[in-house]
Amino acid sequence: MPNNIKEKLITLVIGTVAVSVVIGAISFFNFLTKVPEEKPAEHIIIQPDFSKEDIEKIKEEETTAEEQQNKVLKLYQSFKKVDIYTGGLITPVSLIQACEDKKRVAEKCNVEIAKITKVITTKAEISDAYLYIKAGVSRGGSSLGNLTENDSIYFYLDDAKQYGGHLLRSRVEWSRVNSDSIELLFNLKSVPFTHLPYNDLAEPDKTPDLIDVLNQPDKHFVAGFVSTLGYGKIFELKIGYSGGEIELK
Repeated sequence: MPNNIKEKLITLVIGTVAVSVVIGAISFFNFLTKVPEEKPAEHIIIQPDFSKEDIEKIKEEETTAEEQQNKVLKLYQSFKKVDIYTGGLITPVSLIQACEDKKRVAEKCNVEIAKITKVITTKAEISDAYLYIKAGVSRGGSSLGNLTENDSIYFYLDDAKQYGGHLLRSRVEWSRVNSDSIELLFNLKSVPFTHLPYNDLAEPDKTPDLIDVLNQPDKHFVAGFVSTLGYGKIFELKIGYSGGEIELK
């Protein structure tokens, strides 16, 4: 092939490649700088539909529930009381380590529970009784506050299998949330116990009558603690009752 034709072919190839490179670079630049097409905005339409009667019914139910809770609180306040933990109780780290769910070492856990267990004696004819608890938790070094969905309060009387477990807070008869804690009142006539993992919407596993247990004249073992992987504290744990007699030994 003559040299001049060969040179023309080489020049043509180089030119074609160069043009392709330039076109490719321009296309790539346009792709990078292309403004995304805006999608049509989604409109959320909030359109309540209710009558005066609907709201009136809800308000009446709220008032009735509030009145009932206030009635329960006043009743408890009028009762005799026994303070299980004078000065409160911080959940021991050793108890958390020994009793943590799925890592529990039975023998060590029982020893830890025994350390926080108090002994009470009772005389029969207790007619009514409530368990009052004021407790708070702290996670990650924050200040004490209300229990989270990952925290619970464990309580037992005499026999953990029959009369113990994690208290189901949604079944409380009266409650109040403070800046550093929550206050709860449970009727000992029907105590709602649940299991882990804690679920406030769960149905109780059992609802034993602990007044019946207390009316068995004898010494009884009782304990409660905040079940948490953070810092848990019971400010107060009291039994308010009428009739009979309960004494902390």
